[in-house]
Amino acid sequence: MKPARIVFAAAVVACSSSTASAPVDPYPSCANGKFVLDDPSVITDGFDANACREFMKAIPSIQTDAAKAPTLITPLAGAVLPATPVAKFTWTKGQLAQADAPSFWRRLGQELVLERTAQAADDGGADGGGGLTSDAYVVIFRSVDGTKEILRVMTTQLETTPSDTAWAALQSTGTLEASVYGMHFEAGKITAGPFTTSQPRTFSISP
Repeated sequence: MKPARIVFAAAVVACSSSTASAPVDPYPSCANGKFVLDDPSVITDGFDANACREFMKAIPSIQTDAAKAPTLITPLAGAVLPATPVAKFTWTKGQLAQADAPSFWRRLGQELVLERTAQAADDGGADGGGGLTSDAYVVIFRSVDGTKEILRVMTTQLETTPSDTAWAALQSTGTLEASVYGMHFEAGKITAGPFTTSQPRTFSISP
């Protein structure tokens, strides 16, 4: 009987070890639909869950830099938007890419990205590619006191139009503030930014 109990105990330990070793996603919000990411069927090579995780990791290093950060074009500060139609939010491009890098180093960086992409494909990498390479933006809508986040949009585009559901949530909040964060990705990694302005844009929506 003793050997049987030992085998059973060993099996339990092995099962527990297997369960304990399962990787835990430190940023589940990037994968569970909480944030609005680029739709891959509409925007190819857009802001995806991997880029979202990179932004989440970079939050402690966000820089306030009005010269580099994107700025909201619409709505204007203090605007009261009509309830219908759903408004389009737009912002400037900002100075995000490291355009002043020497051309030799830029070419070298591009060659390294291509090499890593090829290696990932040969090894059957998870994404089969080099990751996002683009300027990208995160727009966060909060209650005016900044305590409640209502909507977060992550995109490579310079505009966003909320869904009807998101618009209703924004409208019911009262006075809102919107902040835009700009960054540049190379092969899925943030190489410049994130940058933002010192003051969010305040607005409201008519009932």
